[in-house]
Amino acid sequence: MYKIISFWMAFLFILGNSLTTAAAQPIPDDIYQWVQASPRIGYYFNKAEMKYAVGNDGLADTNILEVPILEQYDWIEMQDVVEKRRWNDEDLSGFDNLWGYAGILHIDTKARIVTYVSDEYLNIWWSPISTFNSNRVDSIDKMSAKNLDRTFYESIIAYANDHRQELLSRQRDQISPAELKAAGLWNNSQSKEQSTISTVKTSHTEQQKVQKIIKSYEKTNTQNKSL
Repeated sequence: MYKIISFWMAFLFILGNSLTTAAAQPIPDDIYQWVQASPRIGYYFNKAEMKYAVGNDGLADTNILEVPILEQYDWIEMQDVVEKRRWNDEDLSGFDNLWGYAGILHIDTKARIVTYVSDEYLNIWWSPISTFNSNRVDSIDKMSAKNLDRTFYESIIAYANDHRQELLSRQRDQISPAELKAAGLWNNSQSKEQSTISTVKTSHTEQQKVQKIIKSYEKTNTQNKSL
């Protein structure tokens, strides 16, 4: 009798998780690139929103990729996440509909360092259940060649290298002229536009200087008259 009850409990548990998975949002392959799947996690990155990280100067750093990623969990991984949160006495609200993980990575392709700048658990409707900061930093070259995360990172870098022209074109206004020229994406109209902008800025600066000189002269002239 005990075995029968255990069997049906296991069956209902698996069925429930299967239905949850079936109800989950499909992953559009025109936006997300599948890379690999472990027995517990499927790895995807957002190729449509991948870009170069932009610095405080407003220019994109082409050595640093900014990439949204997705990890789709199987029910064992889901239970592992839930049990760890329960063990750490963390909030479990919404985790009965856990689907997986979403994050944003900064991948320094020169230093080969990966920094997680955003982390959140998603439900089956891809709404955040929990947002947190993992402060995770991975050094690609210090990871085993068989490490799944290393494979994931290197697949992202390879994709970015293969689609460099596309990425540069997306952020044309944030890429330095030198890099656009090197990539063959600079044209004469842009040169003229940059020249016009530079001329306008120079002209404006010169006007300010002239106005300053005139004001200084008027002030001196007024002082002399008063004497």
